[in-house]
Amino acid sequence: MKIAVRGALLAAAPLLAAAPLLAGAPAQADPSGPTTDATCVLDAHGVFATAVGAGGTDLPLPDTLAMTGTMRCVDAAGAPADTGTFERTVTMPATECTGDEHGDTSTTTVHWTDGSSSTFRFDRTDVIKVNGTASLVVTGVVTADSARYAGDTVNALGTSTGTGCGTPAGETTVDSTLVLRLTH
Repeated sequence: MKIAVRGALLAAAPLLAAAPLLAGAPAQADPSGPTTDATCVLDAHGVFATAVGAGGTDLPLPDTLAMTGTMRCVDAAGAPADTGTFERTVTMPATECTGDEHGDTSTTTVHWTDGSSSTFRFDRTDVIKVNGTASLVVTGVVTADSARYAGDTVNALGTSTGTGCGTPAGETTVDSTLVLRLTH
């Protein structure tokens, strides 16, 4: 039995060595690659302009979502960095209770605790949604005139949940958590 396990491990060694390459991670650190400035968590509550899936229908319809919340950032070493509050308006060309949404856009204005502000432009948000629960993949930039992280690239993942899909009233609110990686 020990021989079979050792043989399997030895046979798997080349695959394990290649795993970082398959996962998209660099095999060695590339000094010319992006540098992480911060990782931030955005916790938000939002209200839809028009209830999603009202009356039990699940047709993709244009909508907007007004969100507010808090933002907490840590630097590349994991030390607490910046905190603030934000507001965001999400434009959704075809939101629905269950389905894929591609191309949602938004602008997030962050008000840092010292009174300065930064603008995060989310150029693309992909949403995969089932009965009001969604996974989020976001890309964008921090605008050049921002007080913090100006010009950084934004890559984010998150989730959102809402209730009301499939009911007469429909989904009217949503709560989300988004984790952003800011690089330059």
